[in-house]
Amino acid sequence: MAYDAVRGVTVLFGGTRTGGSLSDTREWDGTSWALRATTGPAARAYHAMIFDAARGVTVLFGGRASNQTAFADTWEWNGTTWTQRATVGPPARYAHAMAFDSARGAIVLFGGHEHYSNSYFSDTWEWNGTTWTQRATAGPAGRYSHDIAYDAAHGVSVLFGGYRATTPSILGDTWEWDGVSWTQRVVTGPSPRNGHKLAYDAAQGAILLFGGYYAPGDTWKWDGAAWTLLATTGPSPRLGSALVHDGERERTLLFGGYHRGIEFGDTWEWDGTSWSPRSVNGPPGRDCHAMVYDAARGVTVLFGGYNSGCLGDTWEWNGAEWTHRDVVGPSARQLHAMAYDARRGVTVLFGGVDSGNCSFWDTWEWDGTGWTQRVVTGPSARWGHAMVFDVARGVTVLFGGLSSPYIVGDTWEWDGNEWTQRTVAGPSPRCNHAMAYDGSRQVAVLFGGAINSINNLGDTWEWNGTAWQQRAAAERRRDTCTR
Repeated sequence: MAYDAVRGVTVLFGGTRTGGSLSDTREWDGTSWALRATTGPAARAYHAMIFDAARGVTVLFGGRASNQTAFADTWEWNGTTWTQRATVGPPARYAHAMAFDSARGAIVLFGGHEHYSNSYFSDTWEWNGTTWTQRATAGPAGRYSHDIAYDAAHGVSVLFGGYRATTPSILGDTWEWDGVSWTQRVVTGPSPRNGHKLAYDAAQGAILLFGGYYAPGDTWKWDGAAWTLLATTGPSPRLGSALVHDGERERTLLFGGYHRGIEFGDTWEWDGTSWSPRSVNGPPGRDCHAMVYDAARGVTVLFGGYNSGCLGDTWEWNGAEWTHRDVVGPSARQLHAMAYDARRGVTVLFGGVDSGNCSFWDTWEWDGTGWTQRVVTGPSARWGHAMVFDVARGVTVLFGGLSSPYIVGDTWEWDGNEWTQRTVAGPSPRCNHAMAYDGSRQVAVLFGGAINSINNLGDTWEWNGTAWQQRAAAERRRDTCTR
């Protein structure tokens, strides 16, 4: 993560989460996160990024892919696109650290690790915007998961902590790089740690340190002469978070991190005195939920799903942040279906299944304020069905699903008052298919689904309000996403 002082935004790239490394580029403007790009550097984690204020670009070097392979590529982000600049320079590595020396107009890189050779690097490199130059091999011991920040008040890059192969493996030493050589500062301060983060606070003329592995969630300040403990409250203990100073708003921003199996997605700000969480947290992680866009109110509505058990919460996304709507409504469930009724301005929900494998046949509507149960008659209890709103005819169309113990292939319509079964021939019985409404042709389009726990379908059908018509031939595939 790096702060772009020209554009006034914080830039985040990649990282890791359960399932592998990421390759998305996002920016924080002080209010919300925005996805900016999905192309550029390959997916990776443990890379380093820093903003080059002289050239107005964010520079990324190295990192590690999900298969442990380290990168040696250099990329630049100009606020719109990524451009690869160099493949010659420091050897491939990850968990290294970089800082921008504004007095000399150079990016300083130190240390890092390479998995297959088990190398602990102790080399110092500088990037001038065109080429990498190795500057020193003497200085701090080889290490990784340390951090560096440039102290503009004293004209030096400051390094703290990290991990090395020899005992003691967890380090708590402080070093300074003046552009020519490294000097160790023999001081007391934070406990030995790795995976912590440093950021320079220009307003206070000091470097801020937060967290790390083998460390509590403490916050420290380095003023060029001594370390001072500032806080022991704020973000929970973690390593691998990102920390940058937002000079325009005079706030230091922290995002994410990892601790004891928990991958954090929270955002915090330090105002020079204390930490404050920012309200950009959304729904807890989940799958098998349902979500629709409420065009009248300009929000996306989410309900339920599964995360170690079924959920029964309602959330809304306004394009900038999630809001939890603390209301009573449908019971906790997953694999239900929802559709937005544009004529009546309500979100319609039907069916689903709970954690005890009990299926539902209830119909609910959300008007933006509360949930109302409408009827309990209509389609049989089921889950894995699909629904879509037919704008031309003003009805919600439902097809299929698993109505235990059978997979069904029936078609129903909801007009806002009652369900009507349409007794027509059409797609074969299935569950976990998808449907969408084609407004230009005024048909509901259905694709795919599962016919059992092994085989999936690949056929395409259209519903015009009177009959189903098959548009593309079926293709059976093994593997299915049914829970």
